[in-house]
Amino acid sequence: MKEKLGALLALAFLATSLFGCGDSMRTNGSTSNSQNPGGSTGSGDSGGSSAANTLYVDGSSGSDSNHCQSSQSACKTIGHAISLAISGDSIIVAAATYKENLTINVSLNISGAGAMTTVIDGGAVGTVVTINNYDSNTHVTLSGLTIRNGSSWSGGGIRATGVVAINNSSILGNIGPNGAGIHNDEGTLVINSSTISGNHAGDTICLKSCNGPTQGAGIYNFSYTKQASLTLNNSTVTGNDATSSKLPSVGGAIAGTGSISINNSTISGNSADSGGGIAANAVIQNSIVADNSGGNCSGTLISKGYNLSSDNTCNFTGPGDMNNTGPLLGPLQNNGGPTNTQSLLSGSPAIDADNPNGCTDGSGHLLRTDQRGKPRSDAEDTSGCDIGAYERQSD
Repeated sequence: MKEKLGALLALAFLATSLFGCGDSMRTNGSTSNSQNPGGSTGSGDSGGSSAANTLYVDGSSGSDSNHCQSSQSACKTIGHAISLAISGDSIIVAAATYKENLTINVSLNISGAGAMTTVIDGGAVGTVVTINNYDSNTHVTLSGLTIRNGSSWSGGGIRATGVVAINNSSILGNIGPNGAGIHNDEGTLVINSSTISGNHAGDTICLKSCNGPTQGAGIYNFSYTKQASLTLNNSTVTGNDATSSKLPSVGGAIAGTGSISINNSTISGNSADSGGGIAANAVIQNSIVADNSGGNCSGTLISKGYNLSSDNTCNFTGPGDMNNTGPLLGPLQNNGGPTNTQSLLSGSPAIDADNPNGCTDGSGHLLRTDQRGKPRSDAEDTSGCDIGAYERQSD
């Protein structure tokens, strides 16, 4: 009897050694998806059993034959790293230009070396980054990246679903009739300290016909079966344009429905037939909406105070609001920090004109820095921080 029991135990140990049990093993915390070695959909699932892992990408010296678990053995493409990732993983991307179109289906944190040097270029052949999971438990963060040269019906640069955060990034030069820069498709989108510029919403991309207006060249917040949510903090939206050969275009900077909150941001120099700046109902505070062709605002803007508009279309009526007032903005350029910004020129009425109790985001949290990461308020301020995304440090 003892001999039989011993034989059975030995057989069980051998089977476990050969085949494993439960979830697949993960070397250094990483599961390689052997059924999809070259894809870029990030379709792995942690199943709650594997620890989050960090993968590395280097477009200059990496190789997609590497295991990608250190900077010395990095992948060459972001898409390959996504194909190896499981939910909750992080991907560190070295400075380079990556000509890729990416699809993300699970929770990931993708961090570049900085928006000035880490570029994802869509090659004008589709959306640059598609986040394709409507589950509110899917959380994707994109940081320190430039996303450019995308072309798609909905979201040339980014098509976002689930819960998405964009930090210290630039969304530049994308095209598409609905959300050329970013199409928030019933998701929860938070944009922090980023620049959205040079995106074009036009109907030339339509395969057959565009039945509705072109809208949201910078950002389109789309709600259908559930409400989309957009929060814009410490960011600049400038130089985006919506045009149409048929119906009037709307929302050069921002258009759409659902929940929209705009805080300490600068929206300027955008264009559309109507609502060149904002064509939506939104809650706004501590922000500049100025010099947008087609009027600064179209829709109902609920002001929480300390906003500046260069015309009267926003109808700001909150404490500290200014209508028909020019902000004296500088051009979009490198003023320090991770992304280009528009400075407040000397004598701007936006200087020190913000909430004396402090600049806050949509949840009431203090914003202690401006878009560049400079102190907000600056050391010499006595009356308040500056309106908009830029905090002037000298006066």
